[in-house]
Parts: sequence; structure tokens; C-alpha cells
Amino acid sequence: MGNQADDEDVAPLVNPEKGDAPVEVGPVEVGVKPIATSETILSTRTSRAWIRALPVLVVLTVILVFVFQNPKDVKVSLFTFSGTLPLSVALLGAVILGALMALALGSVRIFQLRRQVHRKKGGSDGN
Repeated sequence: MGNQADDEDVAPLVNPEKGDAPVEVGPVEVGVKPIATSETILSTRTSRAWIRALPVLVVLTVILVFVFQNPKDVKVSLFTFSGTLPLSVALLGAVILGALMALALGSVRIFQLRRQVHRKKGGSDGN
């Protein structure tokens, strides 16, 4: 437990400039570094792009199903503006506005924390 290496220590290092990352095919022993052999499959930019695109496609599919299942028009009022929209569009708009508000507040907080860290580093160097 305490003397055993983590799985992260065994993973091969990726050289992003090269564009190829070795992927182990067989079982990996703890403490043994993998060696590139004829059984090693190299990861390519295209394969990594597909891996990143799949979750996006799943989310888009779920959103499309949601939109097509909720076509009923509802009356929406915001301050002095009002109108009718499909229920799915109104709910997606509310989700997007909520996400933008959370992003804005989170960005402000990160900016504050970075400024505090910068001040502490600057204050300790001057003493």
C-alpha cells in the first residue's frame, strides 16, 4: 500500500509535439515501465479527436431528443418583454443563462484568488 506505486507512475509519458502516445495493450505490472513493441498501438490526433467528439455528439443527441419531445408553445415573460416560445427553447435558454451566470461568477472568483496569490508572492519577495 504505502510502498506500492500508483497507476499514474506506470503510465507512459506523452510527447505532445510528436503527436504519438503509446497505449498499452496487455496487462501492466506495477513498477515496470512499458516498452514500445510491435503490440503497442500508437494514439493519433485523429483518434484523440474522435474520443473528444463522442461526448459532444451524445449531448447533442440528448438535446435534440429533448427539443423534439417538447414542442408545445408556452408564454414567456421577462421584465416588460413577453412572447410565446416552444417549451424546449425556453428551458434551454434558462439553462444557458444560468450557465453564463455561473461562469461569470466563477471567473470573478478565480480572478480574485489569482490576485491574492500574486500579492502574497510579491510581498514575500520584497522582505
